[in-house]
Amino acid sequence: MSIARDLDIILAHGPELSAGGLDYYKLGLWAAGLPKSRILALNPGLPAEELAQRLQAFLYRGSEHRVLLAALDPRLRARQIIRLLLEEIRINPEFLGVLDLQEALGYPDPQACSLKAHNLIRLAASMLTRAEPIVTRELPVNSRVLVWGDSFAALKAAVDLVNQGYPVLQAFPGPAFKPLIPGAPLTQPPGEELLQLTSQAQSHPAVQLAPQARIIEVQGSAGNFQVKLETDQEVRVETVGAMILAPEMHLQPGEAAASLSPHPRVLTQTRLEEILAAPEEAKDLLGPGAPSLQVAFLGADSHPLALRRALDAAKKFLARDDCRVLLLTRDAKVGVPELEGELEEAASSGLIVVKLPGLPALSLEGDRPRFTFFDPVMHQEESLACDLVILDEVYAPAAGNAAQAELLGLFPGPRGFFQVDNVRHLPVITNRRGICVAGPARGVMGLDQALAEADAAVSAVHQLLGRGRAEAPQGRAVIDRGRCVLCLTCHRLCPHGAVSWDNRAIINELACQGCGVCASQCPNEAIQIRNFTDDQVVAAMETLDPRLTPKIVAFLCQNSAWEAYHGALKMQQIVLPLGFTPLRMPCAGKIDIDYLLKAFTYGADGVLVLGCHSDNCKSQMGNEHALWRVERARTMLEEAGVDPRRLVFRTLAANAPRDFLAAVHHLAGLLQEVKAA
Repeated sequence: MSIARDLDIILAHGPELSAGGLDYYKLGLWAAGLPKSRILALNPGLPAEELAQRLQAFLYRGSEHRVLLAALDPRLRARQIIRLLLEEIRINPEFLGVLDLQEALGYPDPQACSLKAHNLIRLAASMLTRAEPIVTRELPVNSRVLVWGDSFAALKAAVDLVNQGYPVLQAFPGPAFKPLIPGAPLTQPPGEELLQLTSQAQSHPAVQLAPQARIIEVQGSAGNFQVKLETDQEVRVETVGAMILAPEMHLQPGEAAASLSPHPRVLTQTRLEEILAAPEEAKDLLGPGAPSLQVAFLGADSHPLALRRALDAAKKFLARDDCRVLLLTRDAKVGVPELEGELEEAASSGLIVVKLPGLPALSLEGDRPRFTFFDPVMHQEESLACDLVILDEVYAPAAGNAAQAELLGLFPGPRGFFQVDNVRHLPVITNRRGICVAGPARGVMGLDQALAEADAAVSAVHQLLGRGRAEAPQGRAVIDRGRCVLCLTCHRLCPHGAVSWDNRAIINELACQGCGVCASQCPNEAIQIRNFTDDQVVAAMETLDPRLTPKIVAFLCQNSAWEAYHGALKMQQIVLPLGFTPLRMPCAGKIDIDYLLKAFTYGADGVLVLGCHSDNCKSQMGNEHALWRVERARTMLEEAGVDPRRLVFRTLAANAPRDFLAAVHHLAGLLQEVKAA
């Protein structure tokens, strides 16, 4: 193992190290003997002024040197030192390595504790001394924002943006605004605040309206999108720095209405609301002279907001003494504020809720609808005649979402919404920087949540565009233009739309998220991810100590497995295999087949690849890329006479340290079986 550049090691010591079996004095003497290294033993409990003086006296070479801080639980016990290094001494964050020595404690043999600590420091030093500075620079961006949609979330986003000084192009497919209030009858007029919001969006001079528009092409990336819009009058290209997508949902018949023909006694929820809103028709149905009725609401289990609409209408029938009202549903979903109380109140007023395993069969007997269903309580077929049947409706995403997602380079979400079901993108983020989704673009939700998401989207746009000047990390992903042959593999695979080209590939620094999928897939090795370079990974594998067994090299996605690893270190009485070597990766998609094979050539007994769960990868398919490479590497190992069981792939969540430990110990057990065979 070699230390590439000068390294300053700060050993934050305390009695807890000695209590765990690690002599910090001997550890300091050993670290002082490393080439190109100096060491400062520092008590993190000293006053801040004294800590600052000692650090400034020790770190006399300026802010560009590499500093390794080793401590027990450093983010907690040495947080004052970290703050001083970053905020007062202004060490480049890429040049500050923070090493938790917890993994070196707890072994029964003090010699094992020391060897493990040595290995952890060598590993961190090999990576850190090969780190390169990543600085941010300001880039000019277009401050204009495209807001797509006519929902109240879209209107609020547009008004808030122009109030903050951003010009807005608001495009929508219809001829005029027709926003919904989810959960409310369509006939319910919006309140004063919503009317004022609509008026502002229609009349503000900084909002350019583009009704009856359609997005037909999108080029560029964050800060400089070229959007081709088609309207009834023209096709035009608009340049915007960011986009907020909030197209309104629409109502469509639910499952119960799929096989039914129109009938005067079978109404949709919308038709019933129209009748109740018309005085004469409502009087015929609910007035003093109206006949007694047995009314059945069918369905209303697609979403809590659909149930709320049904309950609002049902209450009007319940106000009559001679009305019998039923709700036939598979599942009364009440997962919105106060809805459970509303359902209980309706039940106490006479609403009969019948929960069924499936939708009942509906037929006409004479002029009256009749339900036939299996009653799970009575365990027999039941038949029920009604005077009026109300079919529920479901909130569905805008019809053009799928096509627009493809045009925008977004991973399609479930049921036709824009955002994928990925916790790392919540609440408004997509896989492409500069494109946010809010409210009805993301899913079925109440108006309060949709408006709150509009606020979050506006905040994300403001953070990105910064009024025409955006900060971007310079050189996070580097292309060797001499090696690039313009095969466009990187362009096709980039999950964030960050790669374009002239006569060679170009990475948009504002759009790039440094996942490394492009680097691992480049057939000519023309792309490197700064501070996760091939040179650093190889140098880390050179630190494997033959005295520490079993030698397990673990490639850990920093978004999941790396967090789970550190969570495991905080668990009591946890001892990892002595030869466990953790390597942090920006994404599992960065892991190259060469890394897996070279780990064995450098003496690894086993290799563990840990990534995010399916559909929870920040780069969407980085975990799948990693799995494909592991499977290919297993085939190559078997062809070379190496037991492929020594290479294991697992997925786990960031908050699952026990799953992490189970994966490590599973591989350790397999290695014992392989050794015994």
